[in-house]
Amino acid sequence: MLQILACDKVSKTYPNGLEALKEVSFDVNKGEIHAIVGENGAGKSTLMNILFGMIKPSSGEIRFKDSPFSPKHPSEAIDLGIGMVHQHFKLVQSITVAENVVLGMENRFQNKIRKIDRAEMNRSVASLIEKLKMSISPDDRIEDLPISKKQQVEILKVLYRDTEFIILDEPTAVLAPNEVEDFLEFVMEIRKMGKTVVFISHRLGEVFAIADRITILRRGTLVGTYEKKEVDRESIANMMIGADTDLTEHPENFLKEEVLLSVEGLADVSGVLKDLSFNLHAGEILGFAGVGGNGQEELFEVLAGNLKLSSGEIKLRGSSLIQLDTLARRRAGIAYITDDRMKKGLAPDRSIIENTMAGHHRFGVFGKALIDKSKARAFAKSIIADYDVRAGKNLKTAVRALSGGNMQKLLVGREIAYNPAVLVASQPTAGVDVAARKLIHDSFRKLSETGSGVVLISGDLEEIMDLANRIIVLYRGRAVAEMTYPNYDTTEIGYYMTGIRGSQDVHWSHS
Repeated sequence: MLQILACDKVSKTYPNGLEALKEVSFDVNKGEIHAIVGENGAGKSTLMNILFGMIKPSSGEIRFKDSPFSPKHPSEAIDLGIGMVHQHFKLVQSITVAENVVLGMENRFQNKIRKIDRAEMNRSVASLIEKLKMSISPDDRIEDLPISKKQQVEILKVLYRDTEFIILDEPTAVLAPNEVEDFLEFVMEIRKMGKTVVFISHRLGEVFAIADRITILRRGTLVGTYEKKEVDRESIANMMIGADTDLTEHPENFLKEEVLLSVEGLADVSGVLKDLSFNLHAGEILGFAGVGGNGQEELFEVLAGNLKLSSGEIKLRGSSLIQLDTLARRRAGIAYITDDRMKKGLAPDRSIIENTMAGHHRFGVFGKALIDKSKARAFAKSIIADYDVRAGKNLKTAVRALSGGNMQKLLVGREIAYNPAVLVASQPTAGVDVAARKLIHDSFRKLSETGSGVVLISGDLEEIMDLANRIIVLYRGRAVAEMTYPNYDTTEIGYYMTGIRGSQDVHWSHS
């Protein structure tokens, strides 16, 4: 097949000495779907950012369509026919699909009196929508679309600019199971148009569903590029981490009768949560599934004491938490893994040792008056060792220097070190690799084995089904379904997550 892109010994070393890429060579064929997989810190994002002109390589050569390629800015990459869709959407919610798609190109549709010809603009966008067999209208407002359609609009924006080579960064991370299949079919339609797609994913099932070839990176180096028929999920996982990996996971039964956390008739002042009730038992992992924006964030903030209730009760071992702030709830026995490690979980510009100490210092762990530095160092080192945080030897290094997966492991380790009665974890493995995901999952199982309970809030249904003894589905702030392991049905859960099924179909146990 004809090559569209070739990288020859591409390296990237940052000023602090970190080697993100070490002489990586690979190629992409025109019209193929090419997956890039690897652990966090393997260099996937660095490589894609180089291709999109966001950062410069330290050495090596890149050729695009058989010509030397070294964009200094994303605009140069776009002009050459390369587009990138990031994990976090960049759409303007209050305007239409067509307005978002042509944003920055509106002058194409100016009439003689320099006004935008909206009819012509809509016809132009509608033509591409029809080619891609999309079920949206140019007049639809972004704020009215489900997540899956918003993602399609992001790709539509890229394709509208005559892009030949599309980079997708974790494209299914925010989608419900039944939406994933539709999205993968959508990507196949893009290929039928003659486009080339490169996508980063941690979900190996999706990789094998649509990729023609798979490139594996490990710690900044190339492991290899393989035809899909040459490998399987286990061999890919083993090559990613350099060791044998068992991908099989299922919930463990450490469930006890004792009710640790009791929630009754919960409604928050923002009006998102509506009459939510559940119990969490000792030794139980209780999963909350749902497409983003259906009350998961509000549930976390209510349990953390950051969002006030308009009605309802929350009790920990029979004692009300309603009047307690976050610190007091920690003292009562609740720990929290937030969904945004950079903004809410960690202090990126503070050191590794300061971040591991955070919160624990209030409980006299390192001394009552002055901090015992030797205890603080030992505490940090134990978390780094137990959770395989690849942080180097200098504990004074800013957390920002760590890869996303290592930041997450540091955060998880710090919170579990509280030995909480209840751990509330929101999106605990978002954006982490196979090995980090398994380590975090195992840490939750070990915690539940000790009799603690875990409230697991995740947009990753596979993760919830791997861990949870029970699953509650949230839709528009309500609990619309409850299922107990092993009676899980991915398709049915997906229907509830997207509102195809409703609460009238559900029989409740509130166990």
